[in-house]
Amino acid sequence: MNGWLILDKSEGMTSTQSGSAIKRIFGQKKIGHAGTLDPFASGVLPLALGEATKTMQYLMNRPKAYRFILSFGAQTSTGDTEGEVIATSQHRPTTDDIQSALSLFTGSIQQTPSVYSAIKIKGKPAYARARAGETIDMPSRQVEIYDLILENYEGENATFNVRCGTGTYVRSLGRDLALHLGTVGYLTMLQRTCVGPFDITRAISLENIRKISDTALACVLLPIGSVLDDIPAVSVSLQKAAKIRHGQAVEIDQGNALGVSVWCDNGLINELVALGHVIDNMFYPDRVFNI
Repeated sequence: MNGWLILDKSEGMTSTQSGSAIKRIFGQKKIGHAGTLDPFASGVLPLALGEATKTMQYLMNRPKAYRFILSFGAQTSTGDTEGEVIATSQHRPTTDDIQSALSLFTGSIQQTPSVYSAIKIKGKPAYARARAGETIDMPSRQVEIYDLILENYEGENATFNVRCGTGTYVRSLGRDLALHLGTVGYLTMLQRTCVGPFDITRAISLENIRKISDTALACVLLPIGSVLDDIPAVSVSLQKAAKIRHGQAVEIDQGNALGVSVWCDNGLINELVALGHVIDNMFYPDRVFNI
């Protein structure tokens, strides 16, 4: 099977475990996931099956959105419920305090990821080194926060929605926001609600996938081209499509372009043929789809 499966990953599973389960259910040899979610986090985990793995690069750097709950009054070593409490505070911000601070955490900001993140340090994940007792100096990085909205604030728990660029660590965002407000905090819930064009309304849980019959599994897959909405698309004849599938360059009316998707109307559907680039109206295939 070829296409994108938008999995609603449950809390407690790793992305690798989720992908392996889908691999078994769909009988797939090739599968890839775009944007890892650790066990604490739930929500949108796009999985590329079969030939869709060739389009993963077009999803990796797309904006993501999360919904999270920040609990004030304690800070943990991991920034979530899985760590040990390392600091406490009696101070609680007001709703106005929080609203006033949000603009300072929007746009391009500097952020230092947690030592329990998956960032590789000399080839090994930081969390693995931290749990082995190593002292790690995490470098700060610039990340993009497009929107940060307070949804609700009751007692010690504030619910937020954030839309951000790739590389953003939401636990670090919650930690830094709490510190700016004169207190400490940690995440008690983290749900990814969107990755590029895929949002939570299109996601399906592993539990529900297991209820689907083998003959109907293909119905839950989205087309391979679902992630190609932001690059030029060109239609070619059956003859030119055949040449492209053999790795040959063909003439098209497109000028010059680095990223182009070529489609062919075979009389039934508009079928994705290849991804490539155009130089002087000649299309050169970089990735050919064997569908």
